[in-house]
Formats: sequence, C-alpha cells, structure tokens
Amino acid sequence: IWSFFEDFCTAEDNYLPPDNFQERPPVGIAHRSSPTNIGLCLISCLAAIDLNVARPEAALGIIQNILTTLRRMVKWNGHLYNWYDTRTLKPLHPAYVSTVDSGNLAACLVILREALIEYGRADLAASCDELLSSMSFEPLYDEAHHLFSIGIDTCRANITSSFYDLMASEARTAGFVAIARGDVPRRHWRSLSRAQVEKDGYRGMVSWTGSMFEYLMPRLFFESAEGSLLYESMRFAVGVQKNRGKNKNLPWGISESAFYALDPSLNYRYKAHGCGALALKRNMNKEFVVSPYSSFLALCCGVKDVVKNLRSMERLEAAGKYGFWEAIDFSEGRAAGKNGEVVYCVMAHHLGMSLVSIANALC
Repeated sequence: IWSFFEDFCTAEDNYLPPDNFQERPPVGIAHRSSPTNIGLCLISCLAAIDLNVARPEAALGIIQNILTTLRRMVKWNGHLYNWYDTRTLKPLHPAYVSTVDSGNLAACLVILREALIEYGRADLAASCDELLSSMSFEPLYDEAHHLFSIGIDTCRANITSSFYDLMASEARTAGFVAIARGDVPRRHWRSLSRAQVEKDGYRGMVSWTGSMFEYLMPRLFFESAEGSLLYESMRFAVGVQKNRGKNKNLPWGISESAFYALDPSLNYRYKAHGCGALALKRNMNKEFVVSPYSSFLALCCGVKDVVKNLRSMERLEAAGKYGFWEAIDFSEGRAAGKNGEVVYCVMAHHLGMSLVSIANALC
C-alpha cells in the first residue's frame, strides 16, 4: 500500500497524491486531488514510519513537500477546495468547499502536528498550525438547524441546503473538530440524529447508505468508548455487513467505491454502496460490490475475521501491486461468473484509510 504514495507523490503532481491510478483499461493516473486524499496521505506517512515500511527521512520528506505545496494553494477562508488539478494547483470547476473533506484534513493535520513535535520537527509542526489556524468551520455551519451544510459553491456564494444530520456519518469528524476548536457550539453534537434500526435481534444507529465508511472512517482518528452507542453501532454495522456476505457465501465489506462499469473516458464509475438493513436510502441491496478498504476499516472491531476476509479476496485475485485492487463487483448483470469482476484501480484515500487502520491495529 505504501508504495502507491512513494510512486505517485512526485514533482509532476506537486507532491500531492493523485486521486487514483487505473491499470485496466490502462487509463493511468488521475491528476487531481482532494483534502481527504491529502490528509490521509500525510498520516499514511506516519503509519509507514510506525510500521517500519518507510525510512523516516523519506516519509518526512514527502510530508515536507506536501506541506510546502499546501501553503501555496489558493484557499477559501483557509479551507482547501474540494478538487485541484495536481499539475497546475488550480481548483477544478465548480470551486466547491466540502465540510467532510475539510474536517478530514483538519483531523489529519492535528495528528500530524503532534507526530512532528515528537520527531523534533518544530518547523513542520508550525506549518500545520498555520494551516489549521486559518480554517474556520463557522461559515459552513447553519445556526438555525444546528447542523453543517454539505458544503458551499464559492463561485455563486451558494451554501448547499442539504445537511449532515446523522451521528453515523463520516461528517462527525468535522463536527468533533469544529466543536473542539470552539468554531461551533456543543449543541451541534446533540443535534445529530441517533435514530436506530434493528436486525437479527441487534440494534444500532442508522446511516444514510449503510456503508462501512460512514460508521468507521472517523474511528481512524478517534477512539469510541466501549459500551457507548457509537461503539455498539459500529459493531452492529460490521455484524450486518458480515452477514450480508455470509448469506451469499461471498466476502463482506461494502462502502462507496468504484464498480465494474466504465464511463465514456474508460474510467471506472464510482458511487455509494451499502447494506439496506443499515440505510435510510432505499434500494441499497440491489448491487453487491465488496471493497477491501472496508475490511481494513473493520480491524477496530476484530482482527481475525478481517484477515480471513482479506484472504478470501486474495483467492479471488483481488490483490495487486498496491495491496488490494479497489473492489470486486458481484452485482447481477455486471459480473460474468460467481467469482465477480475485479475493479483494477486504486484510490488514494481508500489506500490511506487501509494503511492507517493497519497502523492503529498493530501499533
């Protein structure tokens, strides 16, 4: 997994991690990046040091190059835009700021700053402070609803009128960070819905699409107290996901990912996948797309089952040069046989989540 960042964080892309690399059809590198890609790349460097898969000076060199680039990039109220061309560093149109992505980057910068202080790199830690201090989450917050908007189209100065209103969501990272910094009131945390669903005699909080990502991505950054509703909901979600695989005698672990269909440019298409039993959104059981990164995210809920699941994906030839390929698509109408169709690309943020999950489990 680490070799993706070694291979692709190069001068051509201003040392930023490109969003994805596709081997088949041979499209190659996508020369764009997001705040989540960048944040997870930065803490993947820390994970690589902790796991002894990178020489500290090499990983710290990547961190230094990225932080230097970040200081040069055009921003909105201290926030990075959601997408940049990595070769020109220009924001891609429309120039949108995403609450979730900003929250992910802020959490990664806080973690990175602490590590850099430990490594005696006060100069780099100061760069993290500089980037963090200029990011205010207040403009993305709706005081009437006590919730965060999805984001803002800065070209039209048009804040999106949809909100993140569920606790079981990747957006709780942004909420937690914003409250901790004093940007928004603690009332926000109480305004996140804890509505529950039941399956096979167990209960947990509902999410929008029923993906591992929604329940488990924030767990990369924050512990969840054993016995808490959040902890129980994570374990419940993993249990439901495991059963969905078991019922079909297939691997488990479903989240947003690329799947086995191509757009006109021959890139794999990408969307949210999940489990209907966990989801508010309807028709989430129509497709069955398993992503290895979803398994890695579940390491916090038990190592042995995850390793067994990854071995089953390895037997289906889903392992590749950068760890595992993006996904195996078992959906009816797209998969030719019972072994599914491997999606031969890798995504920077999915690899980053995987590596950080491994470091959390082992270190």
